[in-house]
Amino acid sequence: MHMRQGMKPAIAAALLSPIFLAGSAATVVADNPTDLQRLLISQQCVGCDLSGVVLAGMRLIGANLLRADLQAASLQDVILTDGNLQAADLTGANLQAAALTRAVLVGTTLVDTNLTAASLSSADLTGAILQGADLTSAIAPEANFTDADLTAATLAGAVFTKASFTGANLSAANLQGAELNRAYLLRAELTDANLRDANFSRARLVRSNLNGADLTDASLLNAQLSRTSFEGAIFCRTTMPDGTQNDDDCAVEPLSHVNN
Repeated sequence: MHMRQGMKPAIAAALLSPIFLAGSAATVVADNPTDLQRLLISQQCVGCDLSGVVLAGMRLIGANLLRADLQAASLQDVILTDGNLQAADLTGANLQAAALTRAVLVGTTLVDTNLTAASLSSADLTGAILQGADLTSAIAPEANFTDADLTAATLAGAVFTKASFTGANLSAANLQGAELNRAYLLRAELTDANLRDANFSRARLVRSNLNGADLTDASLLNAQLSRTSFEGAIFCRTTMPDGTQNDDDCAVEPLSHVNN
């Protein structure tokens, strides 16, 4: 037992080496070896400075990174299932294909963060700031985006089945081809959003704002539209809740969305 405990610092030291963590890891090791070592040994690193760290592919299941600074961190393919990243700063971080199932990202800053193909199933992103974030092809069924700021974020081809966007700001966001089947959008802001080919089947759009949104080829089949505004929205080959097709605006498709 004593031998195993004594091996932990040695293992952590090996993980901290430039051989294991390539690229900018040497700078991180020189600046913040204590914080990084603490994370690798105990998976507890509240308020740590891990900016620029390289932890690609690491298993950090259940890690506690509350209020941690992870700006510009390389975390692609990292496994953070059940992790706590509440109020952490991941501005400009690379979380491509990361596993964040059931992760807590409440109030987390994810501005310009790469979350392409990330797994966010049942993750809690209440109040998260995702301005300009890239969630292309992300998998996020039953995720909670309540009051999240997704202004100008890219969510093309992402899966948000049964996800909640209550009070979320999706202004100018790109949701082309996104799957929002049975999603809940109460008081959601989708002004000027690109919703081309998006699937809102059986979704609940209550008191939401879709003014100026492009709904070309989108499906609203069996969706609940209660007190939702569509002023200036584009309807072209759009499947309406009753199954009929709305082609009112096919002659004026905006070029700005065609190229997105």
